[in-house]
Amino acid sequence: MKSFYLFTITFMIALQLMAQSTDKSNSYYLNPIIPGNYGDPSIVRVKNDFYMAHSRGDGFIIWHSTNLVNWKPVNRVFLEGYSRVWAVDLQYFNGKFHLYLPIQDYPGRTENVKGFGNFVVTATDAAGKWNEPVKIDIPAPKNIGHWGAIDPGFIHNNEGKNYLYLSAGWVIELDATGTKAIGEAKKVYDGWQYPQEWNVQCKCLESPKLFYKDGYYYMVSAQGGTNGPSTAHMNVVARSKTAIGPWENAPYNPITHTYSEEETWWQQGHGTIFDAPDGSWWMVYHARLKNFTGLGRSTLLMPVDWTKDGWPVVKSGIPSSSFITKPTFGDNPGNEMAIKEDFTANALHPFWNYDYSKRNLIKTGNGSLQLLAGGSNHKDGTQITIGAIHKSFEVTIEIQMPSNGAKAGIALENDGVVYDGSMATFTEGADWRMNEAGKYPSEKGHVYFKIKNIRKDISLFYSNDGVSWISFGKGLRLEDSYKIKLFAAGNGIVVFKNFHYSGVE
Repeated sequence: MKSFYLFTITFMIALQLMAQSTDKSNSYYLNPIIPGNYGDPSIVRVKNDFYMAHSRGDGFIIWHSTNLVNWKPVNRVFLEGYSRVWAVDLQYFNGKFHLYLPIQDYPGRTENVKGFGNFVVTATDAAGKWNEPVKIDIPAPKNIGHWGAIDPGFIHNNEGKNYLYLSAGWVIELDATGTKAIGEAKKVYDGWQYPQEWNVQCKCLESPKLFYKDGYYYMVSAQGGTNGPSTAHMNVVARSKTAIGPWENAPYNPITHTYSEEETWWQQGHGTIFDAPDGSWWMVYHARLKNFTGLGRSTLLMPVDWTKDGWPVVKSGIPSSSFITKPTFGDNPGNEMAIKEDFTANALHPFWNYDYSKRNLIKTGNGSLQLLAGGSNHKDGTQITIGAIHKSFEVTIEIQMPSNGAKAGIALENDGVVYDGSMATFTEGADWRMNEAGKYPSEKGHVYFKIKNIRKDISLFYSNDGVSWISFGKGLRLEDSYKIKLFAAGNGIVVFKNFHYSGVE
């Protein structure tokens, strides 16, 4: 098995995820707690500390918080040779963190293998080194669906046995280490039957997240489909006296759901319910912002109550778009959201994504990002990307071209500006058609670019000094992608400095 590289975070961008509260005492928060494309959250509490994990395609990112509202990324792990990592499950037992991952492409996978393989990685310190992935050989259950066994969810029962739940209501026993399957998978849960007239994408029973309370095992599952209509996704709850059923559905289902496209948050699903140090209960899950689904699936936090007959429900009268009373435990470092990359450290912030196989073409430190150009255009050249987290924002970058033969720029997916060392050109479309609005910076080999997005209306600018901005005179309409890309194509080394992102709305 190829080794994988742990990208340890050596610096932190100032990051306090926005609450936008008008309350001067700062006692409220406003969802999301983690904006942008951070779907399928999985959370675990270790004493007074909370850790959350999200998959990132070729690995995962780990966050830390003590108050559930303000989060910091503490680790970005790349799994070399692995890709298409889907929804993960973060657990802590036997003195270790365990992260269960369904992965579609992995070393040793052959063409005749369908669906995903399930793996687990472990670490004694969530912010430190994670061990290599261990494959959990699960006999493929029949009729589990097109994608196979995805969305693992772990539970340790009172008799000392470990179980791993999978999509479509399947469960398999694991050994004492939680890394090896025992026996065969069994289907023990069929989900909740939602009203026939509801507009969803599919039943898509997935994302089992389990916990134990007062003599019952509880399972939170997602149904309705992650995509599709605004009303597709939902969270449903079931309980059982044993960890493997039989399961009884809650009479209060669904615990979260979008009932109308007029709501602020669409497709509300994939949740985890958990307790806090003060005895309160909460749920994290994902949703998409109304009319701005291109931002991705953001992570939301909602307070949970318990009914007299022992079922968890979202606190009455609190919609997910309202101001919500903050937890009273933990530290509160503030509520400003800022993404600013000055490239002073020798590691990129974990918000950035790139092709790990091209990591040797990327160098950062001493105030600059250097990309060794490659390929012929923005699609196959050397690039790093970052997801926007506001529906309106501005982003600026400084570019230096020490050598000829390269083209570099900044784009929102397929629309942006490119520079060849002398001419700055407005570009648009999937084939990057060069627009007639070419500009010529006065200083050869040096330019500043700015992209302004106001609710998907895009305007682009260049500058000679980063202070006085000149419009390209042409605008664009953003379709549905909020991925910001820095790229270098052709030959030579391109230097980027002073990346700055600021949310407008």
